Amino acid sequence: MAIQDPSKVTPVVAAIEPAYISHYGIRAQRYKEMIQWYKTVFHAKIQHENEFLAFMTFDEEHHRLVIFEDPATVAKPENAAGVDHVAYGLANFGDFVLTYERLKAEGITPFLPLNHRFTTSLYYRDPDGNDVELSVDNFSRERECDAFVRSDQMAEIGRPPFGHTFDPDELARLYHQGVPDETLARIGLPEDH
Repeated sequence: MAIQDPSKVTPVVAAIEPAYISHYGIRAQRYKEMIQWYKTVFHAKIQHENEFLAFMTFDEEHHRLVIFEDPATVAKPENAAGVDHVAYGLANFGDFVLTYERLKAEGITPFLPLNHRFTTSLYYRDPDGNDVELSVDNFSRERECDAFVRSDQMAEIGRPPFGHTFDPDELARLYHQGVPDETLARIGLPEDH
C-alpha cells in the first residue's frame, strides 16, 4: 500500500459556526438623524465618531452598529431584495411595554404591531426607512418558542404580514392593570388560537 504525501492530503475541517452576530452596518442618507434615532431607541452610546462614521453599542460588545455616510448613497427601492428588517428581543412584557411607552413619548411610534403567536412585535422605521422590530417571546421558556416554530401551527401564520395586528396602547393598559403575561401574549389573536 502506497503512503500518501501528507502535504497533498486535504485536512478534514469541522464546520465552524459563528459564536454570535457581531454587528451590522447601515449606509445612511440622514447620518446625524440616524445616530440620534439609534441613541434614543436603544440608549446606544457612541464608541467612535467622526464626520462620516459612527460605531455604536448598547451592551458589552465594542460595537453593535456602524452608521456611515457616503455621498454616493441612494434610496433603496421599495420592496427591493435584501435584508427586510433587523429584530431585537426584549426580556419580558414589562420591558416591551415600557420601551413602547418611552419611545412613544419621544415621538417614535411603530408602523405595525403584530402578534406572531410565538412573539409579539412592534415594527419601527428609522429615519432612512430601515425597518427595526422590537419583540418579546409569547412563551415563558425559549424551548416552547422553539417547539412552536418547528410545529405545524407555524404554517398557519400564513403570508405577510405573518401575524395579527393589535393595539399597543391596549396592551400597555392591560400590562399596567396587572394582566398576566400569558394573557398579554394572546392580544390580537382570534379566539380560536
